[in-house]
Amino acid sequence: MQTKLVGLALLLAISPAVQSQELNAGELCIAQFISTSQADKAYLESVQKTFFEVAKQSPLFKDAVLLDRPALCNPYDVRCFSDVGRLAHCQNVLVGSSSAVGNGFLVSFRIFEVGKARVMPGSEAEQLLVTDRQADAQAWAERQACRALQVKCVGKIVVDADRRDMNIYVDERLAPRSFKTPEQIVVEPGVHGVRISIGPRTSLEKKVAVSYNQVSDIVYARQTEEGGLPLVLASELRAGQRPGFSAEFHEGGWKKPVGWTVAGAGILAAGIGAYEGLHSKSLIDSANANYASQNAYLRNDVATINSARNAATTANILFAVGGALVAAGLITVLAF
Repeated sequence: MQTKLVGLALLLAISPAVQSQELNAGELCIAQFISTSQADKAYLESVQKTFFEVAKQSPLFKDAVLLDRPALCNPYDVRCFSDVGRLAHCQNVLVGSSSAVGNGFLVSFRIFEVGKARVMPGSEAEQLLVTDRQADAQAWAERQACRALQVKCVGKIVVDADRRDMNIYVDERLAPRSFKTPEQIVVEPGVHGVRISIGPRTSLEKKVAVSYNQVSDIVYARQTEEGGLPLVLASELRAGQRPGFSAEFHEGGWKKPVGWTVAGAGILAAGIGAYEGLHSKSLIDSANANYASQNAYLRNDVATINSARNAATTANILFAVGGALVAAGLITVLAF
């Protein structure tokens, strides 16, 4: 079973919540969170305690108790956990687990029905999280516990955005701003994507873990002199450090060179127009000279006059376009 799971890029089998009509209200035992990666006892007990706090609010069970000893079972072993449940006089056993897989954690959650020796329908969820942080695995497991036990759980994402024109997005949804420092945005427990934008400019997305009834690591949002919008977590900084204030960025900086380029194109067009005008005059002068010596326009002279007219038309068009480009370029330069 484990070998198959390792080969998957993403495995997700979630039902939003256990169907209440399938449950008989009764005692729920909560096993200690199982981790095959390096995790201290305090971390495992912390996750178990959170599951317990959520279970106490669940409308699906009358009571919930903690199993005080680690269950020496594979997290997928129905019979083993059914035996554990019978020894503890539990009707149901809640099990959460995580294991290191490649560059992430395989996290799972399920509730075993002791009497029927099966996984409770709708209670099982499993996913491969691409992360190197155990906190992400914990937050995801807590989210599944809240959903399966039909409890409305919340936590808060904390964002220190020091500019009023910064828009904050959580999971690609625009979050309302209170303009307090820092902003606290209420979300479900879990791993959320955070990014900010100013006008058309946007930051890269930052993954932020949020635990049940807790606030997240602080996300600092700043603007650089070049217009970049980097996001950094407080945990990524040295102890006691925090970023400085945002730098000013003048978005019009690129417009001056563009304005000069447009004006230059206008001058070039006008120059070509002047050449065409002189060429037209030269052709007319040549045809008129022939007429003066012959008292008539010959066939070649008629063709010369037509060419002169075309050159004059081209010159007029180029003068108009060139003048418009020069005006637009100068306005861009002077206005910005």
